Amino acid sequence: MVCNTKKKYILLIIIVMILSFICGEKWDKPTIKSTKVVAQNIHYNDTLSVKGKNYSIDYCIMNALFLDETSMDFNIALRGNKNVGAIKVIAKDQNKNYLKVDTNESSNTNFLEDTIEINKKTTKIYLYVYPLTKTMLYNKSLNLSTIPFKTSILDVSLLKSQQIQTLKK
Repeated sequence: MVCNTKKKYILLIIIVMILSFICGEKWDKPTIKSTKVVAQNIHYNDTLSVKGKNYSIDYCIMNALFLDETSMDFNIALRGNKNVGAIKVIAKDQNKNYLKVDTNESSNTNFLEDTIEINKKTTKIYLYVYPLTKTMLYNKSLNLSTIPFKTSILDVSLLKSQQIQTLKK
């Protein structure tokens, strides 16, 4: 009778250990909560496609380069142009304030260079790229909210650190 009771207790202990192991795997998985946001550039060096009625274009924002503390150059490579006469670029900072964008003249129509004026408090740059047909270009009452566009989000500190790493090589 003592031996039989020991077998029951051993069996019961084994069952409890197996259950605790199974339940422990389900309930004891550590969940890591981080308040640190990972800095990233969204759609930087990615090819994006914008399609509208009877027009489309593929483009890529790349080569962001800080000239000084108040200006950043970047390039837009254009591919697959179908009935697009020009590109309109609008830039905003993290507070949705407009930033001044100057398009530099280029002999290559598939490679545009723009300069953005920023300040020391700028942490993010939102670039809105609108392809415009020739008729849209000359329309004085054009509403940009009716035109398809793509947005790229650039993290200023990440771009600066990438530029420093490139210069160190």
